Amino acid sequence: MALQDLLELSSNRKRKIGVSEERIEPVKQYIRQYVSYWREYPDMFVDFLQTGLDGEIPDDGLKFYFYQRVFLRAAMRYKYVYMVFPRAYSKSFLSVLVLMIRCILYPRAKLFVTSGGKEQAAGIIKEKVDELCRLIPALDKELDHRPGKTRISKDYCIFMFKNGSYFDNIAATEKSRGKRRHGGLIEECVGVDG
Repeated sequence: MALQDLLELSSNRKRKIGVSEERIEPVKQYIRQYVSYWREYPDMFVDFLQTGLDGEIPDDGLKFYFYQRVFLRAAMRYKYVYMVFPRAYSKSFLSVLVLMIRCILYPRAKLFVTSGGKEQAAGIIKEKVDELCRLIPALDKELDHRPGKTRISKDYCIFMFKNGSYFDNIAATEKSRGKRRHGGLIEECVGVDG
């Protein structure tokens, strides 16, 4: 089955809207293959989200440099990743993008962001999520904007996804012990007490 066939799930030329079991069942094996592929190649997932039917990334879209593709792939493939890069490498931007992709491709994932201060972590992820959702509108459509789900305040924010995944900021203190997560990001780790 070609990618075009996956995008046009109906046999006739009318465009159906909505998801139903009868439309998903015949292509479930292909969806599994795409998700497996995108888990290894998250940069290709972002490209797919942006291209639409014509296969071209919009002028105002996100175009990766080679080193950014390597960063995304390494961060998604390995259990522990420690990276040190210079200013303007887009470390925080790419790291938050990795968290968002993980939340989309791994249903019910619980992820965190921590930094030297809880307010600092909240500020970083709020800014980066806003920027990412502007560049890639499909990411914003995955966020659950219903009341009580995605919440943003001065020192705390939680981004809930429609598939049950979420990531939030937590304090790097003893108060956070016992809170269970599947993964996360330690931003500016030099400022976090051991």
